Parts: sequence; structure tokens; C-alpha cells
Amino acid sequence: MNRRFVVIDLETTGNSPQNGDRIIQIGMVVIENEQIVERFSSFIDPERTIPAFIQQLTGIDEKMIQGAPRFQELAPKVTKLLEKSYFVAHNVSFDLSFLQEELQMAGFPIFDGPKIDTVELSRILIPTIESYKLSELAQILKLPHENPHQADSDAEVTAKLFLALLERLKSLPIVTLQQLQRLSTYLKSDLYHLLDEVIGEKFLSLNDERQFHFYQGIALKKETSALPKETSSYSGASSFQQFSERFQSIPIAGYEHRLGQWEMMNDVNEAFETSQHALIEAGTGIGKSLAYLIPSLFFAYEHKKPVVISTHTLQLQEQLIERDIPVLRNIVSFPFKVAVLKGKRNYLSLRKFIRFLHEQDKNYDTVLTKCQLLVWLTETETGDVDELNLPSGGKLIWSTLQIDNDDEPVKDIDFFQRAKKRALDAHLIITNHAFLLQDLTGETPLLPAYEYLLVDEAHHLEDVAANYFGQQVSYVTIRQLLRRIGRSEEDGWLAKLKTVCTKLEMGVERIFIELDQIIAELQFEFDEWFRMIRRYVMQRKNEKNTVRIRYRFQPMTEKGNQWKAINELLWRLIDRTNELITKLNDLQMMLRQKEREIERLSCEFVFDYFTDTVAFAKMTEALQHLLLSDDDLVVRWMEVDVKGAANAITIYSQPIQLEEFFAERLFAKKKSVVLTSATLTTNGTYSYIISRLGLNDFYPKCITIPSPFNYKEQVKLMIPSDLPSISDVSLEEYAHSVAIQLIEIAERTNGKMLVLFTSYELLKLTASMMKEMNIDERFVLIAQGVSSGSAAKLTKSFRQFDQAILFGTSNFWEGVDLPGDELSCIVIVRLPFAPPDDPVIEAKCEQIRAQGGNPFYDLSLPQAIIRFKQGFGRLIRSSHDKGVVFVFDRRLTTASYGKYFLSSLPPLQVHEGPLHSLLTKLEQWLS
Repeated sequence: MNRRFVVIDLETTGNSPQNGDRIIQIGMVVIENEQIVERFSSFIDPERTIPAFIQQLTGIDEKMIQGAPRFQELAPKVTKLLEKSYFVAHNVSFDLSFLQEELQMAGFPIFDGPKIDTVELSRILIPTIESYKLSELAQILKLPHENPHQADSDAEVTAKLFLALLERLKSLPIVTLQQLQRLSTYLKSDLYHLLDEVIGEKFLSLNDERQFHFYQGIALKKETSALPKETSSYSGASSFQQFSERFQSIPIAGYEHRLGQWEMMNDVNEAFETSQHALIEAGTGIGKSLAYLIPSLFFAYEHKKPVVISTHTLQLQEQLIERDIPVLRNIVSFPFKVAVLKGKRNYLSLRKFIRFLHEQDKNYDTVLTKCQLLVWLTETETGDVDELNLPSGGKLIWSTLQIDNDDEPVKDIDFFQRAKKRALDAHLIITNHAFLLQDLTGETPLLPAYEYLLVDEAHHLEDVAANYFGQQVSYVTIRQLLRRIGRSEEDGWLAKLKTVCTKLEMGVERIFIELDQIIAELQFEFDEWFRMIRRYVMQRKNEKNTVRIRYRFQPMTEKGNQWKAINELLWRLIDRTNELITKLNDLQMMLRQKEREIERLSCEFVFDYFTDTVAFAKMTEALQHLLLSDDDLVVRWMEVDVKGAANAITIYSQPIQLEEFFAERLFAKKKSVVLTSATLTTNGTYSYIISRLGLNDFYPKCITIPSPFNYKEQVKLMIPSDLPSISDVSLEEYAHSVAIQLIEIAERTNGKMLVLFTSYELLKLTASMMKEMNIDERFVLIAQGVSSGSAAKLTKSFRQFDQAILFGTSNFWEGVDLPGDELSCIVIVRLPFAPPDDPVIEAKCEQIRAQGGNPFYDLSLPQAIIRFKQGFGRLIRSSHDKGVVFVFDRRLTTASYGKYFLSSLPPLQVHEGPLHSLLTKLEQWLS
């Protein structure tokens, strides 16, 4: 490849050249004939100050740019290097926009050549990694990266990344390259001629593509099914007893012997061998994944019966497959199989993808998704979407590409059937709680027959079941479905159906006129119906200082003309939906009679469109159930986004009593179910989890294995006594007090603080006030719902900075793993009681009260304690960690129930007093 590429990276004073931000460093690397032939870098005088957070991010301070040239002095050199070259950068629009602005200001012509974005190219060619940040790509591809966020180092690693991506591009089969070339005109990068050259080279070479299966113009990786080779250096142990006798004192690669871990191994093994149910609370740091995987595998191998492992999060599933199973292969002496099995919607429908690939759509996310999937199909054997990192638009598109119950499998390439087949031969089957429930409730089993189950993250099982059995209908979902169907003169699939019918000369114009009318009415009337719901909710629950209102309703007790009007319009919507479905079914039957002609036109995909009508009918049925039926054991509520559109409503339902289901469908049917988590007990007992999961009549073994960490030496718990009670002041005043104390703590601890909230309103107010107090921008503030991005993205951003404060709610209370120096301080602003207006909690409390129980002690308190333990557990992740937990809620020591929170924690030192005295103690301890 003879083309010349100039890889550029810039460090700047900010994000916007239009607002006066300037370049402070430039790095350039020249590539010719796929070799680095020249390098150039320089600091640049920006003729303005460098903000503190930029200095912290880049390590470039004012001293380093003293005496540096201004950009206009370097412009001739930069322009010369860029002649007849591709402009390559990691996020090319950022670097190019800055460079163009500086060139113009210096009186030089702007760059008008081709450009390539290595972020975009990485997304296409490495579609399965979690992050496309340069530092993480460098780590994955094992590229040296000495000084991240300095232009010379970043340009060098971007150049090496680009060369690695070129190699990946050249390894793709020709049909995939041809498809990518067809799509490339709609990408940011100018790839068309580059791809043309790669395709030409491949045609001239002897290209071996036997590892691929080809189907309708796309390449797929062939499935491999061989058992893994025996990798262990040990032999003879084919039972758990032999293993424990021989290997407890022998060092094994990748495996660390821990006392608590061996205890848990024996407990899991005993539960399976004696066919007992068991609850095991395993403290942080004992290595519980291996503690249950090892005995599960030996049991499955020795008894020739599979063991199912169910987790709540994808993160834990990935950890089991990528980190723990390889260690397991070093430990045992026999080859074994592990399979991952999830719901159908996790897997790609090849037939739907081929239709999607050939649909004309210039939308960027759509084109990027097509490119990613084309490359991914050359790598994946599973077809599981969880392997992919799709763009936001791609995640929405996935719902049209996933396998569903009506999907007709492509012979030998049905990814769900592949997964089921692998599971049939597996010793260990890894799945998730939602799929486990689907298997327990389905007419035909989805998992292979099994009697032994290990449930990790078991504290989530009840909530997952409540969501699984519940219903949810939103205006947005209905609107999207109607838009996808569209009218015959719009962009939806009805227009495409009409085109096919016209080609077939079916004479069904009248049907399309009637369908257009029904769809137009449904669009208008659903808009109006959701507006009526919003008005109804707002009049009954007009709350201030909230972004979301939840209104619990009971269909048979709601009264008034408004409710009557809502029901009347709903009946009309149900009737019109039934008309729509009937007419579309008639049309489908007519098309079925012309299947041969449709095949000749290569329009078989038209039948896929009708799955949307099934989905739409189910939505309307769900609304009918939500608003027109009643059940004392089901809670229903409406949620209104106060600042959202006038019809931004979601309607929910959930069962409030699942004990019977778990007792009858799970524990009575299985020989042994082991439930484990770091947080199962409250105040030292298992009574709460036993009651909620219907285990009372099964007398499960209850085992607590404490964390091996020395919390007395590693942690201090501090409770400031000089914060006002939230009930005595306004929310704004309370947020101001919290912000002041957070700044003081951050200044003494140098940041790296996680602040946990139970209320998004309080989080937003506090973050806003801290921003005003953080005048010198010493601390980087990252706030969930304020800073853009997912929890994982915000956590990664937090890791980048030495002095950062992360504000989080909900999912930040658990699953965030920040060992060592990455986190030294946690602040729990409020004890994590569920909000009093939570409809599910409210309904469960009423039921407990009706049964003569105490809702606070039987439900609210245990739930809050488990959440509190999860938040506390974010701090200490290894035996070397050290840190402090501040709790701003004085109820921890003043309320009668506070002792239950404290007694649920490991033994540790608790200090209460004015913040200044606590900080003095903390400084002495840390020093």
C-alpha cells in the first residue's frame, strides 16, 4: 500500500476552537509503505492560560510552554508534512477542526485532503471491546503508551494503532471488504479508495478463506466444537474430595489459596452431594466465583449431571468466562465444556440481518452498525449481542435484528440453536436470572434438564422476577412501532409492502388507503390518550422539585370523568388496533399465495415486517390488562417525566408476592439450589431473604463466610455531627451543606471520592453547588445524569483523573470495582431507604400490614441494610486497600434502628463528631 498517512494528535486548552481554545502541543507521525518514516512534535504557546483540569489531564503546565513557538511559526512545517497525505487522528473531527482554525488564523490554506478516524475504524474492525479510548485500545493491542494525553506519545500510539487496524482490514474476507466498501461513502472516514486497494491486493494473492462460511454475500466464522485440550499439569483428581486432598497446599498458576474460599467450596459441594438448598453470604475478597465453580465442575463431571450457574449482570458472566474459567482449566485434570445460554433476543437473526444490510439508509448509526456486524460475523461463533459495543442508534436497531419466536432459522447458522446445542454437552451452563425465569415458566424448557443450580448475585433474584412477570408500556415504544409501520407514502415498511404489491399487480390499493387511515387515527389518538394520562397524573400528584412523578393506581377504584374518558378512548384504540391487525393479516395471507413470485423478486423479507404487528397487538393487550383488569397482588403505576414531552408517560405493573412461585417452580423442583451473594443477611440473619424467596418450608443451610480483610485496620467509618437534618431545612439548603462538607473532605483526601445518593434531585443540586465552589477546577466533577454516558463510561472517566469526585445513584451502589488508589473515600449521603412514594414498596407494605406484620422492620429496613452494605463494599476490594466511609445521615447513630446498619457491617472503627475533628483524625490515620 503506497499511500501516505500523517497521524496527528493535539493537546488543547479546551474543546472549542470557536470559543478561543488553542493548541498547546502537536504530535505528527508520517507513515509511508506501512512504515513510520518521520516524527515531529512541539509544545505551542497558546497565548492564554491553561485551565487547571487540562493541566491535571495532560501533565502540561505553564512552565512547559514557556519559550515555545506560537502556531504561526510552525504552520509552514505542518502544512508541508500534510501535503498529498491522508489526515489520520483518533477522533478526527476534534483534531482537524482545531488545526483548520489555527491554519486559518495563521493565514495558511486549510487541509482539504482525505481523512481517517481511528475511533471509527476501531469501532468497525474491533466491534467487541468495551471502550475505544486510545489508552484502552493501546492496552488491548499491547501497544506501548508512555505518556497518555501528551500529543507526541498519543500520535505515536495512534500511528501504531492505525497500522494494526490496516492489518485487521487486510485479514477480512473479500465479500466483507466489498460490503464495507459499498457502505463506506456514508462514514466519516474516507475509506473507499483504501478498501479498493486492499480488495485488489487480495484478488492478486492466494487467499485462504476456508475458515469462513459464506451465505448470501456475507462471510461468517465456521463453528468449532472440539473439546479444549487438557492444560493442567496435575493428574488423577476426578472428584472434589481428591482435589481438596491433593491440591490445597500446591501452588497453581492463576490461583490463590484462601481459607474462606476453601470453606465455601466445601459448603457448595456438600449442598450438591446431600441435595440441600443453601444460602451462602460470602464476604468481599474470598474469591467466591472460583469457590463455587470448582465444586460445581467436579460435581458435574463426577455425576454426569450439568450444573447451571445464574448471574444477574453481564459483567459477572464475562468475568466467569474470561478470568475464572481459564484458571479452572489450570486446576482440573480433565477437559470440560462450559456453555453460555441466554434469551433468544440476545442472538442475531441472520435472515433479518441480510434484509437490513440491503435496505437503503444513510443514517450514520445505521451504516456504522451494518459495518460492525459484517466484521463481527467473521469472528463470532455465538451471535450474542452482549459481545458487541454498538452505537446508541445500533442498540435501538438491534430489536429489529434479534431472533424472536416467529423467526425462521437459517439452516446450520441459527445462533440460538447453536447455543442450545452447546449447552446440551456442557458440564457448566452459565445463564442469567431473566433466562432462568423464562425457563422455569415456559411451556417447553429452554435449558437442558438440570437439578443443580447455583445463583450468584442472589439478592437480585426477586427484583428480576418482579420485572419479568410485570408489564411496561410507554408512549415512546408505541410511537416507534407506529413509525416503523408508517403510512404507505412514508418511510416505514408499509410503503415497502405497497411497492412489492404494486410490482406483483395485486390490486390492493384500497387496503392501503384503509390502513393509512387507521394508522393516522392510531398515531393521533395514542398521542391524545397519553396526554390525558399525563393530565390525570399531574392533577392528582403535582409535586415540586422532582423530575419524575409516580402515581399508583387501581383500575377499579379510580373515579371521575377524566378516568372514564381515558377508558373510553382506550376501548376505541383497542378496536382500531384489532382492525389494523385483521387487515394486515389479510394482506399477509394474500402475499403468502404469491411466495414464488416474491422469491423471484428477492423480496422474501416482506414477511418479516408483520412481526411488528404482533408486537403492536401485544402492547395494546398489555394496556388493556394494565387499565381494565384488577388484582390485589399486582401493583400498577404511571410515571411522568415532568420536564419531558406532554405524552412522555410509561405505565407499569409488577406482582408483589412471589414467594409461592419460587417455592413451587424452583425450590420444590430442583434437588439443590445454592444462593450466594456478598449481601444476603440483615442484622446477622437470613430471615428476610428466606421470607421473600419462599424458602421457609425448605429449611435451607445458612452459611456466613466473613471477608478476609482487616476492616479495623483498613477502614474508618465517620459520621459528621454538624450537618442539618434534611427534614429541618429545604432541599437546596441541605444540598448546600452537603456540598460544603464534600469540598472540605476532598481537600483533605485529595479527591478520588465516590458520593452515593438515593435521590437524583439531591445529586443534581449538590453537583451544581460543588461546581460553583470548585473555582480553581482542582477537582474533576463527574455526575450521573449530568455528565453524559453510562455508569461504565463515567467510572472509566473517573479513573483517568488523580483528583476526581464521582456522584452516583442507583447502579453505583454496587458493581463498581475501584481497587487501590482508584478510590480512597466513599460518602453515603442518605441511608438508602426506598422513597416513600415507590409504588411497589407501598403495595408490599400494605400487604405486610394486612397480614399483621411490621412493614418497616419486615421490608423497608432489611432492603435498606442490604443496599447500605453494597455501597460500603465499594471501598475495600483487596487486602492492600485503605480508606474512609463518611455517612452524612445521623440516623445511623441517633435512630433506634441505626444499630442494625452498623451490626451488618464487619467490625470496624466508628467515629462521630464535627467534620473538622473527624478530618484531623483522618489525616493522622492516613499519615
